[in-house]
Amino acid sequence: MNLQLLTSKLIHTFRTEGVPATCRRVIAHLGRKRPEEDFDRRHRTDTGGLEPLWKLSIRSPNAVFGERYQATGEEELLAALEFLGEDFRNFTFIDLGCGKGRTLMVAAKKGFRRVIGVEFAEELVEIATRNLARHQAPNVIVSHADAADFVFPEGNMVLYLYNPFSEEVLRKVISNLRATALNKLYLIYKTPRCADLLDASGFLKRFGQPPAAPQMAIWMGRAES
Repeated sequence: MNLQLLTSKLIHTFRTEGVPATCRRVIAHLGRKRPEEDFDRRHRTDTGGLEPLWKLSIRSPNAVFGERYQATGEEELLAALEFLGEDFRNFTFIDLGCGKGRTLMVAAKKGFRRVIGVEFAEELVEIATRNLARHQAPNVIVSHADAADFVFPEGNMVLYLYNPFSEEVLRKVISNLRATALNKLYLIYKTPRCADLLDASGFLKRFGQPPAAPQMAIWMGRAES
C-alpha cells in the first residue's frame, strides 16, 4: 500500500474538486467487493474489479494525476468501434491506462494490425500480460510506461481513454499526438471529464457519440489550419 500516493491523491482531489468529491471517492472505496464478471468467466481471465492506484507499485511522478482502474464493458467498446465504420486492418489500437487488458482483448478481435496497451502500474502490467497469454492474441503488446511519455506510432490510429488521468497528463498526451505523423486518428474517450482540452486542441474535432455507448465521446483528427 502506497500511503504517500493515497495522501497525495486526496489532497489533489480536495484542491481540484472540493470536499464533496473527495468524500465521495473515499466512500466509494470503502467496503467495495469485486463482482464476478461474465467476460472473465467466458475467457478465464482476470480483468474485472476496481483497483485504486494507491494499492499499486507506480514510480511515475504522474501517479497523483491518475485514476483507478475499472474495466470497460465489452459491448460498449464494440459499439464505439462499430460506430467508426472503418476497416481496422491498417489501424493501430492504443489504450492509455490499459489496466488488466480487457480492451486489448476486445480490440484484438476486431482485426487491428496492432494493439498496444500502455500502463504504469507494475502489478496491472503483469496481470494484463497473463491475460493476453491465455487469450492467445499475438498482435497485442503491453508497454510498461507513463502515458505522458509514450511515443505514438505513425499511421492510422484509434486511441482509447477511460478517463485514465487528469488534465495535467492529458495536455502532454495531446502535445505528443500533435507531433506524430498520423493519417487517420480517432480518439474514443469514456467519461470525458477533460473534453474541453480536446475541443481546444486545434486538430481534433467532435466525431460523434455512439447511441449504444452513451458514456463514450469520439473525436477525429484533422489538419491544423
